Amino acid sequence: MPEEAHPGAVEAAAAGTDDVLSLAAQLCFALYSTSRSMTAAYRPYLEAMRVTYPQYLTLLALWETPGITMKQLAERLRLDYGTVSPLVQRLQTRGLVESVRSSRDRRAVQLRATPAGLALEQQARQMIGAVLKEVGYPLETVTALRDQVTALGARLDTVVAERDTR
Repeated sequence: MPEEAHPGAVEAAAAGTDDVLSLAAQLCFALYSTSRSMTAAYRPYLEAMRVTYPQYLTLLALWETPGITMKQLAERLRLDYGTVSPLVQRLQTRGLVESVRSSRDRRAVQLRATPAGLALEQQARQMIGAVLKEVGYPLETVTALRDQVTALGARLDTVVAERDTR
């Protein structure tokens, strides 16, 4: 069960201001702007790979889970099918992703990175290493931040799911 907010705790945590509605006080804005900064830090590396950030995320999912279906990919990326389908099509056009019929269920189409798509893995690893080095945080700090953000996301998902069942 989540801890109950203490009266005034929100204001106290609000980046040194008593105004809970100030932009600086918003966790959502801090996450949003940090996400944009992360994408900007990756941008030159992604441009060298000739992929967009959403395409990069798609490749990450396919490297991690070869043979994933379009539906599973959409769920993994937390995007709707209508958004994922054009991403995959662009990657297919570039020869980085292929779709193959499942040997177990001919109706199912599985996605996987092609050899050209797999060749980008090393560049992606170098990108992550370079950005982490540029940021200057120890790996433990980055891992802890990721884990905290992931836990927050899970709690928010639970809140939304519970709200939707009321």
